[in-house]
Amino acid sequence: MHSWNRDKILGIICEEIDKLASEGAGWHFGAGRAEPYQLQEFDLVDMAQEMGSTAPNLWEMLDAWLKKGTKGDEDLESDESDEEEMANTLGDAPATFTRKRKRPTAAARRRRRATIISKKVLISSILMQGRSQKANWLQSMCGIFLHAIHAPQKLVDSLAHMGISISQTAIHRSLHSLGIHITSDAKEVGQTLSAAYAYDNLDIEFKSSVPTVEKPGETLKHFTTSMVFPLQHGITANDLRCSQYLWERSQLNARVLRDLLPPRRTSQDLMLIHPHTRELDENNMTARDRFNAWKFLHDLCHHGPEEFRCFAASIGEPEPIEKIPLTKTPIIPLRTTTDNNSQVAGNISAMTHILAQVGVGDPRVAHADSGGSQAVVDVTNHVVLFYGDLGTGEKIDASLERRAIEETPWLRLQFAVFVLGLFHLKMACVDALWKVFIQPRSVQEDETCLMKDVSILRPRETGSVASKPGFRRMHQIIQHAGICRRLDCWRVEVQKREPTHSSLKLFAASKPSLDYLKALANHLAMNYTSRKEKSRIFDLRSKPSSVRDKQFENGLLLNEYFCLYEELAFAMNHGDVGRVESCFMPWIWIFKATGKHKYVKHMMKYLSNVHFVYPPGLRRAVRYSILINPSGKPGCFRAPDWCLELNNLYTKTKYGGTGVNYTEQRIIDDSVLIQIYRDLHLTFERNLALGHLTTKHAEPDMTQTFEAVMQNLQKARPHEIVPGRESKHSIPNLMDEGQFALLASEGPEAMDADETTAEEDAEVTLADVTVEIGV
Repeated sequence: MHSWNRDKILGIICEEIDKLASEGAGWHFGAGRAEPYQLQEFDLVDMAQEMGSTAPNLWEMLDAWLKKGTKGDEDLESDESDEEEMANTLGDAPATFTRKRKRPTAAARRRRRATIISKKVLISSILMQGRSQKANWLQSMCGIFLHAIHAPQKLVDSLAHMGISISQTAIHRSLHSLGIHITSDAKEVGQTLSAAYAYDNLDIEFKSSVPTVEKPGETLKHFTTSMVFPLQHGITANDLRCSQYLWERSQLNARVLRDLLPPRRTSQDLMLIHPHTRELDENNMTARDRFNAWKFLHDLCHHGPEEFRCFAASIGEPEPIEKIPLTKTPIIPLRTTTDNNSQVAGNISAMTHILAQVGVGDPRVAHADSGGSQAVVDVTNHVVLFYGDLGTGEKIDASLERRAIEETPWLRLQFAVFVLGLFHLKMACVDALWKVFIQPRSVQEDETCLMKDVSILRPRETGSVASKPGFRRMHQIIQHAGICRRLDCWRVEVQKREPTHSSLKLFAASKPSLDYLKALANHLAMNYTSRKEKSRIFDLRSKPSSVRDKQFENGLLLNEYFCLYEELAFAMNHGDVGRVESCFMPWIWIFKATGKHKYVKHMMKYLSNVHFVYPPGLRRAVRYSILINPSGKPGCFRAPDWCLELNNLYTKTKYGGTGVNYTEQRIIDDSVLIQIYRDLHLTFERNLALGHLTTKHAEPDMTQTFEAVMQNLQKARPHEIVPGRESKHSIPNLMDEGQFALLASEGPEAMDADETTAEEDAEVTLADVTVEIGV
């Protein structure tokens, strides 16, 4: 009887395993036919539910084996409680085990359930693969994941023998298939002729390279990385069908009719863009003043006394000027090439190789990449948007000038339209502020200077901040020091109005209304910044020295420039392209005054082309793709060049291989799989409840640090007028100086002279990129 029951049970279990392993169950994974959607649909919970419905008896048996008891996983207790119970059962429990048993937290129960589910799916998958080698869905996911995390080959082979992974050969076949499908997806997007591209140079030093006679010590390799994304928001290929229109109006065209040449636009013309932002409202405030007022109020409600937190949800966001509709934008990485686009010839080669990958070009010209055997979509009548840093723009301009004498649109690169990447522009803004408020030695000597704030915010990094802070460090200093100074403005103003309110806590105890706070924020925005529109700083500096307070004047300029940076950063994160463009002219003046002449040239060129030269369709395409939203979430717009830099840094530090596998060919082969690897990491972390591996941490508690900075500001009094107070360094009024210098250099000769100034984009580090996502 016992033998009969055993055989009966074994027959039932084997029959259910056969069902799971059959092709109709859907768990077959062909390595040579792997597709990206299969990785995207990988979910252990879904697998568990389908396996449980197909093999209920096997599932019930695994439940009995893996769960602690009949109570189920809802009442599972922590390991600490298990040890406690065991010690008490043995009767010799030490005193440390006499405390009351603790129930596990909800997170611990979720992790326990995820562990049980993963074990049940793993055991079932091993049994399925034992019946059919093709039933290897879980093993294939694990194999690709092991490749993404650079697991050693011995580990992969060992897990493959255990039935947990597929073999190394199968993994490579899967990756090859995935690469083919991603390339196909890129072609599908690119051949619509309504797509945009971003590309950049990537220099990597392969220190493990062995010098040879042919290549003695050449360890530095140059690559070009790129990506493509579709143009959305109703933009079609017809909107970009204007190549001939632009060529007929191009100064590079030797046969151009003078009547068609667009007039040269000056800074005065560019100031007419978005005129409504300079109109005064009933409070005599411009759109920039209203943003500054919102920023003052936002800082009070989020970083001031706790009593003001109740207003945080009521202040909303500043008025939008022109927002890009919220739509998730898919980004497809293209295969990395060995072009050195830091040279003009290499840049031309990079652009043609990028378009060749998506099957776009001139059908009359044989493409080396396709061998002339693949169909090529004709792009000669259309334009193609290329995003990149300042260096990329310089090389594209030089390429267009070099090829202007060619006869066909394709050979003279008539299709190429460069758009400056906003992430690198943001880095330039940070660098300009560092040059003004930190770099000069004399600017660090006043008690009210920014460096005094830095000594409290980052006491062990003052040397790095003074010499070469980098984008992330300086970006956070601008944010944190700006918050403290704006809160100090609140303290000064409320004490002026009510002397008994000597601190913000006493002011909060008086329970002011939100309307009163808004009115007070408007006053702060108009009286504690320099307000270029009203020439306030000019009026203050025109007074006699005996009544002037030079350190107070420096404080007003700092508040103005920091608020301007906050406005640009906010507009970029929220996709407000109108507000971004309204920030261009103030930053153009600042760049002009700080010697960043190439940025002045490209920013003015952008405004002039977009608003005065491009036809409406192209104008909309450029403006509505200068910021994209890879996640589809509010407040998560990113510049295309930032997305590309993130892929570059993942290639360098995470997915490009390690040790002897960190090779040129590995980087090229895996370049199209970067997004796959990133998604697979997140998928495994989610399926296995590995929450402790997250790279996005909570914001640090800056309360005590801000209080220390504000105490120092209260002693230094940067926002209180002290007649006759001198300063070791008078901060220049960069906007006025830059505007006057720009007006004086409107002639082409002066502009050409400015362009000879040496200027390069700062090197982007992992910290610079990840600061955008709070990592």
